[in-house]
Amino acid sequence: MELVKRLGLLLSFLVLGFSMQGCSFRDPIHIGFVGPMTGRFSDLGVHGRNGAVLAVEAVNASGGVNGHPFELLIEDDESTVPGALAAVERLLSQGVRLVLGPMTTTQVSAVLPAVDQADGVCLSPTASSQTLDARKDALFRMAPSDRFQVELLAKRMLLDRRLRTLVIVWDADNEAYTRSYAEASAQAYVRRGGIVLAQHAFRSSVPGSWKHLAMPIFHAGSDAVLVVASAKDTAYFCQWLAKQGVTAALFTSFWARSPELLLYGGRTVEGLELVSAVDFEDTSLTMKAFVDKYRQRFGKAPNQAAVFSFEAVRLLERAMAQSLSTHLPLRETLLEDHHLVGLTGPLRLNSSGDRLLPSIVEALVQGRFQVVYRAGETG
Repeated sequence: MELVKRLGLLLSFLVLGFSMQGCSFRDPIHIGFVGPMTGRFSDLGVHGRNGAVLAVEAVNASGGVNGHPFELLIEDDESTVPGALAAVERLLSQGVRLVLGPMTTTQVSAVLPAVDQADGVCLSPTASSQTLDARKDALFRMAPSDRFQVELLAKRMLLDRRLRTLVIVWDADNEAYTRSYAEASAQAYVRRGGIVLAQHAFRSSVPGSWKHLAMPIFHAGSDAVLVVASAKDTAYFCQWLAKQGVTAALFTSFWARSPELLLYGGRTVEGLELVSAVDFEDTSLTMKAFVDKYRQRFGKAPNQAAVFSFEAVRLLERAMAQSLSTHLPLRETLLEDHHLVGLTGPLRLNSSGDRLLPSIVEALVQGRFQVVYRAGETG
């Protein structure tokens, strides 16, 4: 009985602040998943939830953490900031202090103060904006920073493909991510000798708001167009450009790396390139097994949100077990090198909770993402 009491205290005060009154040794550890299950960015949320579900099931099948199963509490942030704030508030009011998500930088930025004030943990699978770099607070991230991605993208455009002029289009409805990515891309491109002809913002929440941009892009005669938007909006934008006769080389951001890009873009996204950190062509047994399991369970291919959510839960499993055995807070044990290898490589965070991971350049060739360049580790 004394062991049970000590374990309850550790879980309550050292790890997540759960209310453990009257608990037994087998009480679940609650993980609140916050993501866009509906709305414009729902591909991120649905894939992210699916990946987390597979990981939670794997953890529980192996006995949980010190006998405690993980239990996933799904909250829809509705692809909006008010939705994300309401979702996190519901979780905090239930005593949940571990938030897996949100998935977008704008939503993460909005909810982080509340999670931090509650001494919780905010582990985002996909928020990668460099505006979130080097924060020593409640935020931990599984995706590598855009700071490295934009440099690699500029190198690809200028040194490899000799594309000297660029127009950038970005979705202002996720401004904390897209504006930063667009501005950093422009700076990296100019530093390497390129010319940014124009930058245009649109709002995905306003139907067809991007259509007025096609003619300015056409008349600019740019060598390349970079679209910083979700998979669906990038696909729709590429369709519109094709209808207007724009033949510039097409690029997009990590955000759009999803099967939905192909589903909605069809032939109009052929040849499009992006920087990613998930190589689905990886022939390792772990990646192959994950992709096969995901397809069998959900009837479609996973995207990077599914992969990073799966890895986040496995990292939580190891960090929480260490927290319980060493009496250290979870925020500290998440930063430890657990010598844990995930689907994409080592699951290691730097001292600020940012992911260390190699990046790749991918192109859409005959309806498939194919790796065209591999870079070193970022972080």
